[in-house]
Order: sequence, then structure tokens, then C-alpha cells
Amino acid sequence: MKKYNILIPLVLGVAFMSCSNKKNLEKNVLSIETGHLKQLYKGNEDIKLSLKTTENAQVDSVVYFFNDKKVGASLKNDILNLNLKQQKLGKTVIKAVAYADTANKEFTTNIEITAPNAPVFYTYKIVNTYPHDQEAYTQGLEFYNGILYESTGNGEGGGTTQSGRGTGKKGISSVRQVDYKTGKIIKIHNQPANIFGEGCTILNNKLYQLTYQNNEAYVFNPETLVQEKTLPYFQKMEGWGLTNDGKHLYMNGGTEFIYKLDPETFKEVDRISVYTDKNAIPHANELEWVDGKIYANFYAQNAVAVIDPNTGAIEAVIDFSNLVNLTTYHDDRDVMNGIAYNPQTKTFFLTGKNWDKMFEVQIIK
Repeated sequence: MKKYNILIPLVLGVAFMSCSNKKNLEKNVLSIETGHLKQLYKGNEDIKLSLKTTENAQVDSVVYFFNDKKVGASLKNDILNLNLKQQKLGKTVIKAVAYADTANKEFTTNIEITAPNAPVFYTYKIVNTYPHDQEAYTQGLEFYNGILYESTGNGEGGGTTQSGRGTGKKGISSVRQVDYKTGKIIKIHNQPANIFGEGCTILNNKLYQLTYQNNEAYVFNPETLVQEKTLPYFQKMEGWGLTNDGKHLYMNGGTEFIYKLDPETFKEVDRISVYTDKNAIPHANELEWVDGKIYANFYAQNAVAVIDPNTGAIEAVIDFSNLVNLTTYHDDRDVMNGIAYNPQTKTFFLTGKNWDKMFEVQIIK
């Protein structure tokens, strides 16, 4: 009986301390200190993190998170100096969790991180010009085992642009194998009229094609073009561009986000926000993975950006606006879309929606 009597005050003492510490945190730890924070940071700057407290505050440690990912910790309430070089760009929720014995309290504030540097400009030279099916409303291009694969949509050509030109005649969405030197179709799988095909990529001997607003992707055998599976998107969104890094898929949908996906389930694994040193850049369209970077064609811009897939920073831009002038004008000729890298020639292949030509180019850094 005496042993229990001895334990009672010990237990009560611990409970009292925990309650006391909790009250101390709630009363004397006020917020994240914003006096030395900016709203906008570049991705190579340092940031100083600490808590705003009263003189009586007792804090054992503070753990900091960026968008729920732990980025550092400090003892007591010492200032945490953090360089943003390895952090993802975009709107960021900073969360601080203060600890005092067994009690804790959370605080949040917001910042935005842009690319560390302005993008540089690359140039290019045209290596070859090839014929391209001008009835193809190109949405995706990719080389696989020496064959060019193309995904098309059922757009109305120039009728979808601000110019208002176009015959209004809709095409048929498809995935196809193409002889890029002649422009001839080797094999094709046409989709039903209600399907608007978008970007495509090939991973683990599976051809993936996005849809614009059907909220699902299709998986094909790349040799036979027989459709094998349908994968719903992980959320309600539009499908635009698609590529892969040899393990995961990368998909976008017209916003500044590029999503990293599990190829078996199409579930989101991670995401980045695409930024220059000034602001977020939406409308990345056709995607291509080359040597650890994402090359993105931006809708209606006739330009390609080189994106760091770890942070989202646009590192370089190539202006291809002159290419459309080298194609034959017709009412349904639309904007540039379609970028593929041929590892055999180490060159890029570019075309556009209903263009009659495809260009093989060498990008010059």
C-alpha cells in the first residue's frame, strides 16, 4: 500500500508539470516571428526562422516544416538559419512545432519561393525538315526503340486559337507509330469520337495516353497499340502533357503544377510548381525527359523551357517561334505542340497541331 502512496505524488507531479508547460506554451509562445521574414524569396536565399515569445516562455525545442516536410530544428528558441537552395518552389506553408517537456503547440505562416536565377536563353539550329501529317492534331511525341510514337487529339485546328481561324472540322484522337523520315503512319489506334487525346509516354514497355477532360489515362501495348487498361486520374483535372524518368510518370494539367505519379496506380507521389525568378508559370504542355531535366512546350507560346524536376525552376528557354513560319499555312494550322528527343541522334524533333512539317533540331546551350 505504501508503494502506491509514494507513486501518487510522482504521477500528480508529472501531470502538473505537463499541464503547466502546456499553459506556458499557450500563453507565452505567440507565433512564428515574421519581423525578419519576407513574402517572396528566391531559391538561393537564406531564411531565418524563430518563434515570437514573451520573456517568460519556456521552449525546449522547435521543429520546422515546409508544406509538411521537415526542414530543420533548433534547441530552445534559437534562430534556425536555412538556405532555400534545395527547397521546392512555390507557395509554401511554414509550420513550427514548439515543444516543452510533453506539451507542444503548432504555428504557421506563408511565404512564396521563386527560382534562384533568371532563365538563360539557348539557341538552336535545324538539322533536318521532314513531312508531317497536317491532319494530326499533335498532343504528344516520343521515340521508343527507334520508332516515333505520336498522340493526337480531336481538336478543330486553328479554330481553337484566339485568331478564330479554322474550318471547325474535328479530327479523331489516336496513338500511332510514325516513320519520322517520311511522315507515313506505320500503325494507328483511333479513339472514339468522345475522347480528346492528349500527351503520351512509354515506360516499362507500356504506352500511356492522357485524355483532356475524361479524367482518365489509357495504357497500350506499344507494339500492337492494343489498349490494355484504363487508369483514373488521382483527382478531377485536365490532362495535358506526360513524360517519365524511367521509374515514375510526370503529368501536368494546364496549371503551374507538374505531378509525379506511380505508373501502376496513377496516384500522386509528389509535385513541383514551375517558376521563373519572378513568378509561377502555368500552361506547360507537352513534356519530355532528357538527361535529368524536363523539357516543356508551353501552350500557345511556341517556346520550350528546361525545368529542374526537383525544384520546379525554369533554368533555360528556347524560342522556336520562327518554326511555324516554315510550315505551310492552312486554315487549321495551330500552335506548336510536340517535342521528342531521339537518343540515337541526340537531337530534338518538334512539330505543331496540324503542321505539315516536323523539324529535327540541335539545341545549343
